[in-house]
Amino acid sequence: MRITAAVMEKADGTITRRSIQLEGVELDGPREGEVLVRIASCGVCGTDRGCIHGLEPYPTPGARGHEGAGVVEAVGREVKGFGPGDRVMIGFP
Repeated sequence: MRITAAVMEKADGTITRRSIQLEGVELDGPREGEVLVRIASCGVCGTDRGCIHGLEPYPTPGARGHEGAGVVEAVGREVKGFGPGDRVMIGFP
């Protein structure tokens, strides 16, 4: 599945229009215990800003944005309590 992700290529301490770019990324379906969510809204918060400045321990390049809401597209094996079409909020470290 091809998705669009907000990707930060490097943490060089500068914040410009190009610090985080939207890129097409190939994504596998959900693995065991995972839920695939089509994101409808995702905020940019202090953690994302900290990533740009190299203050957060997240690898680059990498997708940013860890607080959002959307609709479940698919669930992996062993997932209980969520199913396709469910509206969800997400937040993860």
